Amino acid sequence: MENIQTQKDVGKIIGTDNFTIVNWEKNSTKNIPAKYYPKIMEFLNYCPLTQNIKNIKNKNAPKTLAKKIKLHRLHQGLNQKQFAHLLKVDSTTVKFWEGGERKPSEKMVEKLRHLRLL
Repeated sequence: MENIQTQKDVGKIIGTDNFTIVNWEKNSTKNIPAKYYPKIMEFLNYCPLTQNIKNIKNKNAPKTLAKKIKLHRLHQGLNQKQFAHLLKVDSTTVKFWEGGERKPSEKMVEKLRHLRLL
């Protein structure tokens, strides 16, 4: 990879503008749209999913089903509504799963595994 010097260059790679990159660097933007996560992880050369598989002792690995679901959704670059559509459930269901308020049924867990989302 070539040496990147500016936020503008990074923005082009990720698919956003340099002002957004500056805001992310300053933690000014709390909600980064899900569609950017795959490109961000590619740019950083860091994939939490791969890290967790290779290094089970990783203390940052998601330990709850709720966190695993959210991490996998973001890795796919999907927002909750898109993820819900893929699974044929309501987006509030995904919200409850990710918030730990509800757990998916065993049948849904199997579906998530079958789709390689868990």
